[in-house]
Amino acid sequence: MKEKLSKFADGGAELLSRHGGFYLCFFLFNCLTMCLHMVSKNKTDVMLCYAAGMLLAELVIVWLLDKLPHKASKIIEYILLLVAAVPFFIEAFVLYNYGALIGIGVVASMLETNTKEAVEFVTMYAGPQEVIGLIVLIALIVWLLVKKPWRRLELNQVGKRVLMSCLLVYTLIFSVRLGAEYVEVLYDPVVPVQRLAMSMSTAIDNIKAYRELSEKLDSDIELTENKGKIKNVVFILGESTNRNHMHLYGYYLPNTPNLDELLAKGEISVFRDVVSPHSTTIAVLSKVFTFCHNESDKPWYEYHNLIDIMNSAGYKTYWLSNQESSGIWGNVAQIYANHSKVHAFTRIRDSREDDGLEDEALFPLVDDAIERRDTDKNFYVVHLMGGHGLYYNRFPYIFSKFSKDDITLPVSDDKKEVIAQYDNALYYNDYVVSGIIDKFRNLDEDTIVIYLPDHGEAVYDEGGFAGHIEENPSRHMIEVPFIIWGSDKFKQLHPEKWQAIQQAVNLPYMSDDMIHTVLDIVDIHTSDYEPERSLINRAYNNLRPRIFDDKDYDKEILTGLVQED
Repeated sequence: MKEKLSKFADGGAELLSRHGGFYLCFFLFNCLTMCLHMVSKNKTDVMLCYAAGMLLAELVIVWLLDKLPHKASKIIEYILLLVAAVPFFIEAFVLYNYGALIGIGVVASMLETNTKEAVEFVTMYAGPQEVIGLIVLIALIVWLLVKKPWRRLELNQVGKRVLMSCLLVYTLIFSVRLGAEYVEVLYDPVVPVQRLAMSMSTAIDNIKAYRELSEKLDSDIELTENKGKIKNVVFILGESTNRNHMHLYGYYLPNTPNLDELLAKGEISVFRDVVSPHSTTIAVLSKVFTFCHNESDKPWYEYHNLIDIMNSAGYKTYWLSNQESSGIWGNVAQIYANHSKVHAFTRIRDSREDDGLEDEALFPLVDDAIERRDTDKNFYVVHLMGGHGLYYNRFPYIFSKFSKDDITLPVSDDKKEVIAQYDNALYYNDYVVSGIIDKFRNLDEDTIVIYLPDHGEAVYDEGGFAGHIEENPSRHMIEVPFIIWGSDKFKQLHPEKWQAIQQAVNLPYMSDDMIHTVLDIVDIHTSDYEPERSLINRAYNNLRPRIFDDKDYDKEILTGLVQED
């Protein structure tokens, strides 16, 4: 028996001597990110079992490859390494910056972005430290594959047997434990390429859904009520705006002077407790403008959307955007734009190019839309770039009001500089939002303006990172401002609505129910309308759990007591 075990250990040692570079690199590509993620979640015991299972599985793969002719086995090894390396580097980047693994949100953001945004994103997160780290990691991989350093270890046969026996004992014992105690780990994708492939599949299904919705006729919308008489309904759709960085919501820097003044005059209602259902644009827009919500039992694209409903109700719809006019993959915003009677963009460009115009480039589009009105009922969506990173590209130099010296957070100077840039972007955003309001105030017409960003943005708050991601929830990524302005004529003609709006400013709300609130304001309803989801309705249910990434915002995310999965 002892002789057989020794022979088995010798065979294993020789096997790894021939394929050790592939074995180590393949393990690195497939397991490192998951192991680090588990350690960060205080799941070291699970990580040891997971790593053992992967080491054993890959040892079997190496044994099978060794049965092939040498040239064929090497070709297959390099193919496997290449297939595993790409998702590994993507996931390592995401894990380093966001503390998350690849998920649908990450892939959707990749497909949604344009070349300019991608360059800005990499520039924002890939500094000298990250570049050096990447070079070191690549050098380590090349060293393992080419130099095969383990062959230089002057171990006798006994030493090799001991090392191999330790490896086998560890993998066998902990693999058995993995199957016995932590088998649920195996039900989820266990390697980066699986996570990327599954997320990509879902994203492609969404792309098909976008096309299906874009081609869908609007004739099947039946209105159960159509008493809408408000002449101008304006929806300012913001981008990546964290209300905790707005003076209007108590931030220590005075970066919202115009909105502060409107509040002091009683012209706006400022809602204090609103969160978004997701932290990526596509996911949010699939809910904000449709009847789909977090408890829905069918895909978002099977619901009617606000643009089509307003069209059916006799409103002339406008989509005015400072974002891309077309895309490589297509996105929800483009579908809504195409369904609008009039859609205009600050620059004709697709998702391969972006000249980065500031949001005030929308002012002429708004002016032109107002001037060319030919109906008594108009619905405008004005889509901003808002606080989208890189933040210093979101405001002109004249709005460089704050510097790193104004930031009090206990972070490094380079992070303080980023925070200051974000605060300047919101300072400029205050100018843009109030400027759009001014344009409609000057009309002296029955007008209501709604301002809501798609999601928030974490900017090194509470020692975290800068950006937004779907897979690792933070309250800063979903806590958004929500503001309603009503003209004097609106308040005169609809006093009960303005009163209901003012009375609702402190109620908890999630923006996936926004369509119900908007339809309540304009007195337009369909069979999908639910009064308990309308913030201004007496039937509103303020006890509805606000779920983000399967976590209760009020009980888990807000309190910081997020339970680990």
